[in-house]
Amino acid sequence: MQQLEQITLGHYHIQNRLAKGGMAEVYLARDIETDQIVAVKLVHTSSGDYCERFRREVRVLATLSHKHILPVLDFGEHESWCYLISPYIEYGTLDERLAQGPLSLTDANQIFSQLAEALQYAHDQGIVHRDIKPSNVLMRDGTHVYLADFGLVKEEGVDNNLTLTGYLIGTPEYMAPELAEEDASLRSDIYALGILLYQMLTGRVPFKAGTPIGIYLRHIRDTPALPSTLNPAIPPIIEDVMMHALEKDPNRRFQSVQEFYRAFKYALDVVEGQCTTVSVLATQAISLGMQRPRVTVVRQKHHPLRGRVLMMTTLLSFLLVIAPLIVSSVLTPALWKTNMIGVHASTNTHLHATGMQAGLSEKGTLTRLPKRPAPIIVKKQQAKTAPAPPKGPGAHSPGHPKKRAPLLLK
Repeated sequence: MQQLEQITLGHYHIQNRLAKGGMAEVYLARDIETDQIVAVKLVHTSSGDYCERFRREVRVLATLSHKHILPVLDFGEHESWCYLISPYIEYGTLDERLAQGPLSLTDANQIFSQLAEALQYAHDQGIVHRDIKPSNVLMRDGTHVYLADFGLVKEEGVDNNLTLTGYLIGTPEYMAPELAEEDASLRSDIYALGILLYQMLTGRVPFKAGTPIGIYLRHIRDTPALPSTLNPAIPPIIEDVMMHALEKDPNRRFQSVQEFYRAFKYALDVVEGQCTTVSVLATQAISLGMQRPRVTVVRQKHHPLRGRVLMMTTLLSFLLVIAPLIVSSVLTPALWKTNMIGVHASTNTHLHATGMQAGLSEKGTLTRLPKRPAPIIVKKQQAKTAPAPPKGPGAHSPGHPKKRAPLLLK
């Protein structure tokens, strides 16, 4: 391709070349009308099928509007060139950032969440990207990312007749195993996104070889090394999510980008201690089809304060509910026996007292009670007046004895 520096296409003045691909080149340019610095992607019309793919990319991007998909400012043809104008992202690509080493879980999540949102949006429009890789992720300011380069884009369920028999389209390091026999699909994009997450956290792709076909054959036959063997800081629960996205069988992977990210975010929350229980939906998102021929122990952060609160709550429940029941079940028979003994003793005491009053001995036999002296009743004698002497002969007083006649002795 001839050099295009210092020429003008329409109202865009080409300054210098930024990058070069197989059939396309990217130049830095200035919009003469707005004085804005832009990026210009150029493809020569003689490039055949590649030029047609470029035209399709332009049409697709014109229908997509998302904050994390690199927008299209302008497009068209000038003489023998097809061109596409987009904002110039000065900060660089994710590929340049990963050259410095693997990312932390927090930084990886920040990038992964934005890419997942953009890719899910494209999938909802029926668009398969087919070329997810770090060099197609642009970093605006180190935090805000754009998914770019939809040059290999494919509409889901549409045969575009642009893939030649015997040729694989994509980057071998990120291509799903089923692409050897099947067309690209939403799940092949999920596989590529899983490779990208693997690379962000370990600093390398899972498969390397001397040739592109050698790399792709390893995707088909080899199992990726566990991420924790490359970066011991990766927790087992995060590793499970990553390996689930890299299943050979597309039916065993996550079935949507949204499901993939939700599983990753939940696992990250568990690691950071923000989630202590596994909900039904989260369990389905994480554990569905993630069985591997090894035992995985999910470690959760220990919280002493939470443990003490739980212990005190359990103890309080025991004291308020269970303990009274146990005490009642133990003491009720003893109290019943004590009450019966008390009633029996009280009855015997009452009978004993009654028996003693009735003259019964302790053995129940009749005994003679001591005889009480009769009460001495002293009657008060009333003073009597002397009766009047009888009147007449032979009369006598009832109160005086009758005088007998004196006996005469002869």
